[in-house]
Amino acid sequence: MVSAIIPAYDECRTIGAVIAPLLGHPLIDEVIVVDDGSRDGTAERARAAGATVVTRAGNGGKASAMARGVRAARNDILFFSDADVVGLTPDMITRVVTPVISGRYGMYVGIRGRKSYWVNRLLHFTPVLGGERALTRAIWNHVPRAYKKNFQIEIALNFFAKHLGQHMGITVLHGLGQVIKEKKRGFWRGLWQRMRMIGDILLVSFRIYGVLQLKLWLARLTPSTATPSRRDAPVRPDPPA
Repeated sequence: MVSAIIPAYDECRTIGAVIAPLLGHPLIDEVIVVDDGSRDGTAERARAAGATVVTRAGNGGKASAMARGVRAARNDILFFSDADVVGLTPDMITRVVTPVISGRYGMYVGIRGRKSYWVNRLLHFTPVLGGERALTRAIWNHVPRAYKKNFQIEIALNFFAKHLGQHMGITVLHGLGQVIKEKKRGFWRGLWQRMRMIGDILLVSFRIYGVLQLKLWLARLTPSTATPSRRDAPVRPDPPA
């Protein structure tokens, strides 16, 4: 069975529709909403929808809320979803969690469908960023605390899943949308949050794929002092429909 975890901050308008397909899903054992210091009634709306709510006094950021949800979860397979998505369906959930339940993948990520086919094809060459993902608790625990910060977490999960030797897969979820930050928070505040998110992604990409990858490469050149690690496993996307 799977524990679903939804980090949420001021998402009362969309949280109910995210919870609904998870609560009725046969593979989902529990739905945990981590209310990350919301001021708009997100926690109350989530409880009314039937989720278990963990409330935090202040806003600690996405990764911190995810970590709090993991500590509360009782299962070893975790499904994360953003709280501001629109159009999440039971079929989408099944497509993301089943490859991990089967043991074929350690992590599987659902990417929101782009309007252009060619933009979707770029997923083979660009970082895999998606809030809807299933993974084992072992992968989560393998990520050092230093990388569990804000929006850095998705890049960190990608890297350490492969570094642990776990297969990672992706699928495009056509019909899944998201309420953009500029619409939720107002243009300027939303733009500022978007810039912070991009900054987080760039920072962790440099720290992991620049600094850390170099350290690991140098360690492999000195096997007498290095601890052997498994070879990175490739990302295996779904075959074209």
